[in-house]
Amino acid sequence: MPYDELLSTDDLSATVPQKINQNFLRRAELNGATMTASFTAWADDTTGVPKDIYYCDTSGGSITVALPDATATDAARGRVVTFIKTNAANSLILDPNAAQTINGAATLTITTIYDFRGIVSDGTEWFVAASN
Repeated sequence: MPYDELLSTDDLSATVPQKINQNFLRRAELNGATMTASFTAWADDTTGVPKDIYYCDTSGGSITVALPDATATDAARGRVVTFIKTNAANSLILDPNAAQTINGAATLTITTIYDFRGIVSDGTEWFVAASN
């Protein structure tokens, strides 16, 4: 996603707070999807728009999320993807590609309702950037 500069010296048509708010709002739009079965993040989407947030409903069984290659384009650029467990039953399992890891572990399992993990790649491995 291209980013507009926050402010420019020749932009006198808007006040500084207005310009900052407009840019923030444009960047704050996130794509989300509710998932009820195992899937591959950023790939299993019929809209062609990779999601930023996945709401994972584990009521029908545990869900395993296959993460994309941490060296792939979106991941290598530092794109954050967040997974939220929305049901108390079963588990949500994040499974990195091949021998890649999340914080050094082969998988990451979420077992508590409403727990979430925001993960990001350094271009080689996955890391938890946000959690509760």
